[in-house]
Amino acid sequence: MNRRTLLKGVAVGSIVPATSVATTPAGAQDGGTPSNDSNPDDAEPDDTAPGPDGGDNGPVSVRIVEIPEAVTGGALLDWTVEVENPTDEPIRPTIEYTVDGESLGTVTLTVGPGETTQPTAPSYQTEPVATADSVTVRVEANGDADERTVQLLPAQELDEALQFPAPELTVEPETTVHFEVGAVDPDASQTTTWWVDGERVGDTFADPWQGTYFFEQDAHYWQEMFEAQGTSEVVAGVDVDGEQYRAAWTVTVAPGGLSDPAIEAARPEAGILEVDREDPSPTTLEIDVADPDGNLDRVVWWLTQADTILGVSEVSGASDTATLTVDDGLCHTCVVVPWVITGDGTFASEFLWEVDDVDIDFEEPDDDPTDPDDPRAEPDDPADPDDPDEPVKEPDKPRDEPKGPRDKHDLDRADPEKPDDRHDEYGSDGGTSRDDHKKTKASDSTPDGDCST
Repeated sequence: MNRRTLLKGVAVGSIVPATSVATTPAGAQDGGTPSNDSNPDDAEPDDTAPGPDGGDNGPVSVRIVEIPEAVTGGALLDWTVEVENPTDEPIRPTIEYTVDGESLGTVTLTVGPGETTQPTAPSYQTEPVATADSVTVRVEANGDADERTVQLLPAQELDEALQFPAPELTVEPETTVHFEVGAVDPDASQTTTWWVDGERVGDTFADPWQGTYFFEQDAHYWQEMFEAQGTSEVVAGVDVDGEQYRAAWTVTVAPGGLSDPAIEAARPEAGILEVDREDPSPTTLEIDVADPDGNLDRVVWWLTQADTILGVSEVSGASDTATLTVDDGLCHTCVVVPWVITGDGTFASEFLWEVDDVDIDFEEPDDDPTDPDDPRAEPDDPADPDDPDEPVKEPDKPRDEPKGPRDKHDLDRADPEKPDDRHDEYGSDGGTSRDDHKKTKASDSTPDGDCST
């Protein structure tokens, strides 16, 4: 299996890969709970649950009562299930859902004597297909089962003008490719789901960078690293207000293919980037980029935590310099991450500069344990009678001698000075390319939580 990095993982770091093929059951409508979410130690006692007589494994009747005969590939497939308890005792069965033998999860619920209930069933994201196909939905519970076969109809092919890069390409092993599908209708709602070799690997809900990129660049994206030699198929399922479109790429991995571009130098030097919000002068960033295949195209400048695109620089040829000038908006601890994209779709990304707002003043606590004014200072060692510089300790007073009043200053200890937390108001992380870019892919390529996304 290919290693994937969700673009946001490659660039920022807060994304969770969306690799599941269906939504997890949210629980039965009558109070059933998904088995993968339940915790025996935290569960509330169930007064209706069967006792130690094996009611969990009692006979039930399970059937699919509503499911479409056909759907267009790429659409969500939904169905309705009924579970009947024909006995005079409560039963608590576990219902398992599968599609083409792949489990979508289970849900456990209590069914009263003689009752019939409809547990919540998961939705299944079908893959957009070029030719007619089918999937088999199956439900099982306590030895009973039911299944249905649903036809998948071909999705419309996306206009090649909206597909990037070219549908067929050959790359060197361990090369990352940046894929895009453009906006079909700027006024319509559009979502995109991605498959690699039949495995669903991500979608446009995986991280906030997807929405930002679509708003700024009129395209959804995915980035995939291809490691091993061979041929892979990447498929995008595009849903535009319920209409299904399909875009596909055939990627051959072999020596002599396209290679990743590179960032060869950065100005200022990569590392901490000091800025001053009180200084009106702009900040200028430059990187020297190179493409061994001589087809540089653009540099997209991202700012983590803020999840924004600072700008896009056009580059060309085998080597070029990309320049970005920023007047404001560089949040404290955010990281500037340039994406280098070639006209062939090959891709490179690096975390280059972490923003340090010098106008934010942090007062560090005094950690010197020898400072006599520090209330946390350790007490002096007992006096050494052989040391002439040490004061001689007065003998303890007899127990029957009344002690003098304690000085007030011995009670009124000032609390240690606390560091200033004002920096928390700057650049909090709200949130890229996704499921496993994995999230390189972006689906894997970004920092998060620290100054990452």
